[in-house]
Amino acid sequence: MFSWCNGLSLTDKATHPTNRQEDWEYIIGFCDQINKELEGPQIAVTLLVHKIHSPQEWEALQALTVLEACMKNCGRRFHNEVGKYRFLNELIKVVSPKVGRLQVGFVR
Repeated sequence: MFSWCNGLSLTDKATHPTNRQEDWEYIIGFCDQINKELEGPQIAVTLLVHKIHSPQEWEALQALTVLEACMKNCGRRFHNEVGKYRFLNELIKVVSPKVGRLQVGFVR
């Protein structure tokens, strides 16, 4: 079973706001953990959504980097989880001025 503690620890280390750059050791470790466990993709998506919604911009951007790495390294089970409405709706909340925390201004 996917260890919430291990997955959480890896995402915390991969997206820590004090990181000066992406920490690929933890990012790839997170991908490896997803691939090893039956429930890995479902739990990973939950963890990533939480990080993507972080009020700390650098942490959220790092979470998007982790998401990209997972898309490249985790295969069909992860892709299927990311393609679900539940996850896509969470991404919409980040960028939509109506439902998200960011207010997007348009330049004329």
